[in-house]
Amino acid sequence: MINLAATDRLADIATNRDTTFLLTQQVAGEVGYLRDIVGGELVTTPIDLGQHTGAGTLQIVNLAPAEYSTYIELARIIDDGEASTIAAAVTRNLPVATDDRKARRVCEQRGVPEPTRTLSLVRSHADALGLDHAIIRDLLIKIRDRASFLPSRSDPDYKWWNDHVGDP
Repeated sequence: MINLAATDRLADIATNRDTTFLLTQQVAGEVGYLRDIVGGELVTTPIDLGQHTGAGTLQIVNLAPAEYSTYIELARIIDDGEASTIAAAVTRNLPVATDDRKARRVCEQRGVPEPTRTLSLVRSHADALGLDHAIIRDLLIKIRDRASFLPSRSDPDYKWWNDHVGDP
C-alpha cells in the first residue's frame, strides 16, 4: 500500500484494475509515511488512507473470528500486516499483493495463489494507459524515493524497472 500511495495514483490504479483494494486493520495500522525532499529538507508525510476509503479505492476490514487462529499462527513467523492479509485471503479466497519474500513463501505453503507485486501492478497500469517512458520513470522514482522501495532482482519485472529507472 505504501508503494502504491507513493505514486499519487492509487485511485487511478484501482480504477484501471476495476478493483477496490482491501486492507485489514493490522495493515492499515502499519501504513506510515512517505518521504519527500522539500526545500532541501527531508519531510515525512502521513499516508491518508481516509481519502481512499471515502473514494471507494480502498476498504479497511476487521478480521473475522474464523480468521483469528490463522492470523495468530502466522504472526509468529511474519509481521502482523502480512499475517492478517494472508489469513483474510485464505478464508475469503482473495488475491494477495505483497513484495515481502517471507510472506510470499507463506502464501505458497498455504496454497494462496502467487501474490501480485508492486511492479506488476504499476506495469499493468502503465501498459493499459500507454504511459510514456518519462511518466513511468517518474512513478517508479516516486516509489523508490518516497516509499524507500527497491525491487528484488528476482522480481519478474526487475528488467522493466531497470529499463526505466536504471540499476541502483
